[in-house]
Amino acid sequence: MLRYFRSVGLLPRFLLPVRLLFVGLLAGAGLALSALPILTGNTASAQTPGGIELLSTEVTSEFQEGIRFAVEVRSSVEIDEIAVRFRIGQRDIAAYEYLEVEAKDGDSVSASAFYRTNTAARYIAPGTIITHHFEVTDIAGTRLETPETEYIYHDDRFEWDEITNGIVTVSYHGPVSFRAQDILDASVQTLETMGPLLGAGVDDPIRITMYNNWQEMRPALPPASEATRRELITEGQAHSPEGVLLVLGGARSASGVTSHEVTHILVHRAGEGSLGRVPSWLNEGLAEFGNIQPGTSYDNALAFAIEHDRLLPITAMEAPPGDPQDVIIFYGQARSIVQYMIFEYGPESMRELMATIKSGKNTRTAVQEVYGVTLVELENEWRALLGVELRPSPDQANALPTPLPTPSLTLLSIDQLRQQGSGGATPVPAVATAAPEPTATPLPTAAPEPTAPPTAVLTTPPAARAEQVAGTAVTALNEIDRESAEQGGGSCGVPTNNGAVEMSSVALLAGMAWLWLWRRRQ
Repeated sequence: MLRYFRSVGLLPRFLLPVRLLFVGLLAGAGLALSALPILTGNTASAQTPGGIELLSTEVTSEFQEGIRFAVEVRSSVEIDEIAVRFRIGQRDIAAYEYLEVEAKDGDSVSASAFYRTNTAARYIAPGTIITHHFEVTDIAGTRLETPETEYIYHDDRFEWDEITNGIVTVSYHGPVSFRAQDILDASVQTLETMGPLLGAGVDDPIRITMYNNWQEMRPALPPASEATRRELITEGQAHSPEGVLLVLGGARSASGVTSHEVTHILVHRAGEGSLGRVPSWLNEGLAEFGNIQPGTSYDNALAFAIEHDRLLPITAMEAPPGDPQDVIIFYGQARSIVQYMIFEYGPESMRELMATIKSGKNTRTAVQEVYGVTLVELENEWRALLGVELRPSPDQANALPTPLPTPSLTLLSIDQLRQQGSGGATPVPAVATAAPEPTATPLPTAAPEPTAPPTAVLTTPPAARAEQVAGTAVTALNEIDRESAEQGGGSCGVPTNNGAVEMSSVALLAGMAWLWLWRRRQ
């Protein structure tokens, strides 16, 4: 492993100061530009009569409730609307909120908007960068757009300090800078190893908010049921689309948790997008593979599952199981499968798999294209390595019994109808092809009722005979329905005791019989 990671072309550590200097220069240039308002559309200079002058903007955290955006402008023309457009972290889609006017003082207007974050759908993790700008329009159509600015949504219960390497920034509070440094080092190490393996970008910023204990961290997590919070202590949580993670710095495994959660962010960058989604077994397996401080609990759970035949099918691991005992097996099994994939097929195949999934192909198709085997075959290779029972292939699992041959039907000729005499409308079962011996004992069926003797046709007018023929056909159909019901059938062409009869055949026979009788009367 170490030999591989030295050969992937990682950035040497001596480049970090140069990167920090470059980021500092960019930040300074951004601050200088942020002081200049941008006028777009039908606008004049902010200093000319009739223009819009920006007096102040402000963004404040009101943790846990939300974020408040405020702006003050001056204009001799009535302001029509004020809005703020903002992007949360590294999400692709921007949000849009209209500000409400709160005060007017001559030509000055103050307005604000409050964006709530206290619901699961609108939750924003502390430490997230809010990139925003304001848009102000008057009734004459003049429009002012402020420069794009970054604001960090902090947990305002604490005064935060920061350490950074230019890419990863760790926010902490209190005299625990040594813990923050450990978290930063674990993040950098994970970026250097897992970034090239996954083909993920490592230059986009990652922000980490470190809490000292569970009591501090608990209110910062997304809304959840009280039962869940009582039974579960979260040591780390990644918010991958935003490039943010929360970590419990006081935990013994804080460095391992950090590397696990940073890997989740890298998996999102490498394999997920508007079309692609990485399944949980692959996501969690990679995160544990990237854990620089792995424990033994997952290995023990995997050994237990092997011994007691509790391994989970990989096709059922799109999401973690609901049974708490199976959750630990799930993580241990996912890590073991990912290790097999990387060591057996190489890191380049994993990079290709991530890119294929990100392009929008589902995992089954992506695995088939990249590894040349189906998902079940890949799992069976891993199972064979462990020496456990293989899973049946989908073809074997979904195999259907061999169907019985369909009986063939033949139409009656005019001579056969004549042999039936005046009762030619009564259907005669066709000779069916021989069927194989049944493998199960057939259910008993009721014997057919005797058919009434035919009625002489010479004493019946053609019109009445036609009605009689039709009635005979209906009687035959009713008989078929009765026998089918006794056998449990209900569709056309259901086999009867004496062969197979179809509705279409009966109708044809009735028509031919009527034609024959009509021609004899001419």
